[in-house]
Amino acid sequence: MNKLLTLLLLAFIAVGCGDNNAVDSSSGYIEGVNYRVLATPIVADSGQIEVMEFFWYGCPHCETFEQPLHQWQKTMPEGALLVQSPAIWNEPMKLHAKVFFIVQNMANREQVHAALFSEIMELREVRDLNIQTEALASFLKDYGLSDADFKQQLLSAEIEQKLQRAIELMSQSKIEGTPSILVNGRYLVLNKSAKTVEQIMDITSFLVDKEKARMAAQ
Repeated sequence: MNKLLTLLLLAFIAVGCGDNNAVDSSSGYIEGVNYRVLATPIVADSGQIEVMEFFWYGCPHCETFEQPLHQWQKTMPEGALLVQSPAIWNEPMKLHAKVFFIVQNMANREQVHAALFSEIMELREVRDLNIQTEALASFLKDYGLSDADFKQQLLSAEIEQKLQRAIELMSQSKIEGTPSILVNGRYLVLNKSAKTVEQIMDITSFLVDKEKARMAAQ
């Protein structure tokens, strides 16, 4: 299984790679090759260096990326904070984003979050959002969230506010695909420059250290 995950990740990351994307390990990673600097940085609210992953439950690459991402989280540089934010390009993704925020309020959120990838990937071809909503209500009921509570939260001001913030983050970061990693609202990791998922996370660690040095010099 781990071998299969590695092969899937390599296939996902290697698209578009070439000799021009080689990394000079003696000088570190290169702006414009391994990462892009946002013209207008996004100010983080946490006071820590936020490592934000944009993801979608309907993206198989995002599901595959979950394990190495959270493995990296266990050893990430001091002062960093991993945050996941749902990507939103259309109406179904708005529903899926709301589900993510609802699940974050559940005691068993990690278990439910992991299971939602396969559930929503099965719903991707369902065009009727009412049918998707009912299917997700039934799914969450199996994890202890009642149908009434789910639908109440789905329409709540709190979840709508979080949705709008996620849409705003998408617009500001200008990401073009998932999964994408943004370090402290300033540096966007360019996946195509990496040959392994470990290198994506190494670029991320490099950018966390770069941001710490920048902040210390202010």
